[in-house]
Amino acid sequence: MTWRAGFYIRVVGRAGTTNWFHFAIPTAVIVNDNRLRIDSAMLRYRCKSSHADVTNLHVFDGETKVLSRDGLNLSPTAWDFERFVLPDKPEVRWGVGVTVGVRFNGTSNTDNTMEFASAGVDFLP
Repeated sequence: MTWRAGFYIRVVGRAGTTNWFHFAIPTAVIVNDNRLRIDSAMLRYRCKSSHADVTNLHVFDGETKVLSRDGLNLSPTAWDFERFVLPDKPEVRWGVGVTVGVRFNGTSNTDNTMEFASAGVDFLP
């Protein structure tokens, strides 16, 4: 079940499932004759319990994966901001996407609720 508001999206997952959420990031590839680089990806979200958690965060430039953070177990119950630094600061060629893997293991809808306020990327000149 999904509920969308102007300020976040609420997802109630099915117990025992892993799901992927894809965020397309508006991307200017070249600014003032400089090709941009990706510094970090960011996620603002909260979980209603420790039974709904972020397990993966991937960053793509077009179809090329430029960051994989796997094996995460993030389930903040208050609004949280996570930053994932890209150590190589890759150049942007096509456009950036942030993909978030989440796991739901609760026994109730409340246990399996997660809310995403935003996903984004910091660029470097």
